[in-house]
Amino acid sequence: MYNYEVKPNHYYKENNASDFYIEILDGPFQGLCFVFGPIEFAGEDENGNGKINFDYHLLFIPANVNFEEHKFEIEQMVANVLQRIFETLVENNSDETGTGDTESTDEGRGLSQEGDTLSEG
Repeated sequence: MYNYEVKPNHYYKENNASDFYIEILDGPFQGLCFVFGPIEFAGEDENGNGKINFDYHLLFIPANVNFEEHKFEIEQMVANVLQRIFETLVENNSDETGTGDTESTDEGRGLSQEGDTLSEG
């Protein structure tokens, strides 16, 4: 599992219209930066699990990362990051409706994922 941070898009703004980008903080793809493109909910699979279709755009690939050689692993990592973001949003939504353990939320916070624990950045 990779640690990542959602950052305000000041640095890559001229290349992309997104307000935020995601930077991988560790592992073999450390420093890789990307944004999500369109995300579409595509119903459920045969087991009742939600399916999504999404696009992503790489903003920065570190010199030591060969994208063509590691394309599958990078795409899996991006999908896992998206899943973790959705899980965090669901947890935060539960907290705001009084069903979670958190007493308050900060809608303007930056999010970073460190292991399995969400931390405020």
